[in-house]
Amino acid sequence: MKRKQIFISHISKETALARALKERLVADFLGLPDVFVSSDRTTIEVGEKWLDEVETALKAADLVMVMASREAVGRPWVNFEAGAVWLRGIPLIPICHSGMTPASLPAPLSLLQGVLITDPEGLQKIYDAVAKQLGVAPPGVNFKAMGEQFAALVKELESVAAGVETLPAPRILCIANEQYSQPQYQFQLDVAVIEQAFPGRVTVEWNCSRKRLLALLVSERFDVVYIVMPLHPVNGALVFSPVDIKTNIPLDAEPEYVKPERLSGLLVESKTRLVVFATCRAAWSAVDLASVANVVATEQDVTGEQTSEWAECYFSHLANGQSVFKAFELTKKQVDTPMRMVRQTDVAFSPAKAPSP
Repeated sequence: MKRKQIFISHISKETALARALKERLVADFLGLPDVFVSSDRTTIEVGEKWLDEVETALKAADLVMVMASREAVGRPWVNFEAGAVWLRGIPLIPICHSGMTPASLPAPLSLLQGVLITDPEGLQKIYDAVAKQLGVAPPGVNFKAMGEQFAALVKELESVAAGVETLPAPRILCIANEQYSQPQYQFQLDVAVIEQAFPGRVTVEWNCSRKRLLALLVSERFDVVYIVMPLHPVNGALVFSPVDIKTNIPLDAEPEYVKPERLSGLLVESKTRLVVFATCRAAWSAVDLASVANVVATEQDVTGEQTSEWAECYFSHLANGQSVFKAFELTKKQVDTPMRMVRQTDVAFSPAKAPSP
């Protein structure tokens, strides 16, 4: 018996979203439908004529889905594919995303029943339509969780469209020297909120020494470095030895420290994109490091409770797909902590993976 054919129409920059939808449909319907995605190498073999294959798939399709973003609906090729389906009289579902909604679809797509890919009810309608074509009952799927997974993909897509690089599965290094690892400085609170936002992606160095930090940054990649340590008031150096709490002056005659210019080189080696100084009077060092990474710091005195509240808000925005710049602006509106950002290049971090079966 010939398998039912599903055709997913999309523009090239939305390939990841189309492929993710294909993977879910194939897995959830146990391989019953044959799903065609024109940019997928599992659909079109290398060397085959792309246009011929697309035309053949369109003619054979029993159900067509159009990935309908604001950009896609203005593309001639997407409209050509939709028009060809319209003339054949087979089911056609506009799947809206990235700012497009069913209510804002242009004609002739507005005459159809569009859905939103992040909406559980919309996903249910897609599955109902596929099940009808296959003559089976819709599979039991957690559409709420699926909608959240697709929402993460859409945010990645929007970041790319805005020119913001998205790094998957970021690695975060949290460090404190022996003095600031003590409970009264509440480093443990910062660590807890960051680990909650990015579970499994955080390396924590309690009682961190100069030697240990140098070894980490030259041998491993850390996208984010979160620092709870004093900085020298004269040269802006990162101080590992004990300091006077009021002045940040080292108490040892020969303190252990790393100067900003040395730290800059280490951050380049580690490919670090964001540095956060969750400590008092760090603005000088922020400026020194801004040529190699985005830096967040404050020139004022802050408490452990303030930095923890700020970190919880900021890293939750990052985990939800907001870029470094956007997350900072949102946090500034929500949390009254005197943190400032010296900007280099915007970037987003994505802990979420593509929807899995």
